[in-house]
Amino acid sequence: MYKRIMVPLDSSSTAEMTLPYAIELATQFDSEIVLFSVIEVAAGVAESLFRTYLDVVSAKIQSSMQKRGINEPVIHIEIVSGNPAAEIIQYADNANINLIVMAGRGSSFEGTWALGNIAAKIVRLAAKPVMLIKQPVLDEDLDQQKLISKILVPLDGSRVGEAAVPHAETIARKLGAELVLFHAVEPASWPLAKTTARDENALRAASAYLDSMVTTLRERGARVNSQLVMGHPAEEIIQYVETNAVDLIAISTHGRSGVGRWAIGSVTDKILNAGNIPIIVEHAIN
Repeated sequence: MYKRIMVPLDSSSTAEMTLPYAIELATQFDSEIVLFSVIEVAAGVAESLFRTYLDVVSAKIQSSMQKRGINEPVIHIEIVSGNPAAEIIQYADNANINLIVMAGRGSSFEGTWALGNIAAKIVRLAAKPVMLIKQPVLDEDLDQQKLISKILVPLDGSRVGEAAVPHAETIARKLGAELVLFHAVEPASWPLAKTTARDENALRAASAYLDSMVTTLRERGARVNSQLVMGHPAEEIIQYVETNAVDLIAISTHGRSGVGRWAIGSVTDKILNAGNIPIIVEHAIN
């Protein structure tokens, strides 16, 4: 599924916090890793400096995998000039990239471009799935050689809301991770004093939907459970993540059909700006 993984780098340590995740996925999927940098014309930085930097990063990846007894992936280095977001999106489209792994936040004081702004544009505009890493991996987690053990998949009952399920399922299967399908049903009215008949019907429909999804995934060999709650979707998702040791959130960028109760696009925006858990974002196609 991820034959070519693209890792945009701007020479900052912030950008490099993506590398452990890229290595873990590349190891399991036998992927090529493309280390990608963009030289902004106004920055006046020589290409040779970026090439030296990426050579060093490539050597670090190879050394890390050798120490862990892991087969080294094929690593490509690509350097282009232009607008970072536009160049990343264009290369991903033209070079058969299957996944972009990049930092979800960045500092304008480190590197040649602000990764936070670039990531926001890429999530919004890229046709390829994007995995955003929000904080560095702790040394003890690196020693375990398993960064992803539980994946949360927020759903809204619509087909477009399920766009991230194949990614979550495939990653979970390769890494031996648990899937949690999460559905938050918004009550008919706020504040929630008591559940109404409409709320009860919505909960029954959501429960049946989750049961069907769980059954299908289990039949395909996935280790999967579900969680159904009533409340504001974004708030409920964030609260669950904070209290249940979630390692990755897999979500669609938008989704509202006749059966969907909430627009995943707005929920995704809130989740992208909350917490430090990695998130993989897939564009849904209506």
